[in-house]
Amino acid sequence: MIFNYEMFQDDVEKKCDEYASTHPYPYAVFDGLFDSVVLDEINKEIDQADFQKDERSLDGIEVKIRSNFEDNESLPPFTRKVFEVMNGGKFLSSVTKLSGIKGLIVDPYYDGGGVNIIENQGTLAVHVDGTTQHRMQVCRRINAILFLNDDWDVDWNGYHEQWTYTNESLSPFDENQKWKCIRKILPKKNRLIIFTTNDHSWHGHAGVLNVPEGIQRRSLIAYYYTVSRPETDVIFDNPHRALFINNSISLRDGAYDETEVIL
Repeated sequence: MIFNYEMFQDDVEKKCDEYASTHPYPYAVFDGLFDSVVLDEINKEIDQADFQKDERSLDGIEVKIRSNFEDNESLPPFTRKVFEVMNGGKFLSSVTKLSGIKGLIVDPYYDGGGVNIIENQGTLAVHVDGTTQHRMQVCRRINAILFLNDDWDVDWNGYHEQWTYTNESLSPFDENQKWKCIRKILPKKNRLIIFTTNDHSWHGHAGVLNVPEGIQRRSLIAYYYTVSRPETDVIFDNPHRALFINNSISLRDGAYDETEVIL
């Protein structure tokens, strides 16, 4: 069995009441749901793949490698099996129950989703996601990130970090804005993070990766959409691409003073 649906459904039952009230935005963490052998096979597929380099900023705001899948047929076999789970009705029903968001739609084109890889000295600065899948004209509402990393060392950085800013009178992009990392989640193998994505859900990893040669931060990412989104989700001009904050926020006084760490 590739995926433990019974365990997932039980975990969702336990977590759904607290999901909406988590700070700084709704999220949940699930461990050990997928067959570890299948994830090993996906890592082998990634080793043999030739993915495009995706560098969007001269300031190192986002330096990563990602797949350019356009449909199920373009996925390697084991990668396809996992996405068949994550895009399947049974999985989606549980995500709906967890999030309380009805009418969720999967993306058959893998726009921005698929395989994501960050190598040594790579970065993924804190950001909010783009709002729209333009081909389908739908609004992004949920992220699901499945990590593939064996034996991730806590000193390598690359945690999934959840951030918020504290001065509502200033733009988040103001250099005087004060930022806090609320939570750091270790990107270990077979860990699934599901969270509500909108203009409030700042996430990424603010520091560069510090990994040995040959080690990469690997994940599979799926996005879920609805035909519209509530006004409470919107701060910035809509639609927009991912909006990034400079990595220097991690160096500001007090940024990590009260950070919860999930290992």
